[in-house]
Amino acid sequence: MLIEFSVSNFRSILETQTLSMVADNKKDRFLRNTFSCGSIDKIRLVKSAVIYGPNASGKSNIIRAISFYA
Repeated sequence: MLIEFSVSNFRSILETQTLSMVADNKKDRFLRNTFSCGSIDKIRLVKSAVIYGPNASGKSNIIRAISFYA
């Protein structure tokens, strides 16, 4: 299970970039799109995430970094 992934100095990514699956506390979306992480009830994770941005901004390199790690 991926909770948080940070990468730096990989291909076009120079500074640290973090992909976090920890949910915020917005009540309107909180229960519908999150789930409890094991026995720790205080941490809730999102069910899905989206990486978006302009062309040539490093979206594919974040996926490559995750693939390189796995």
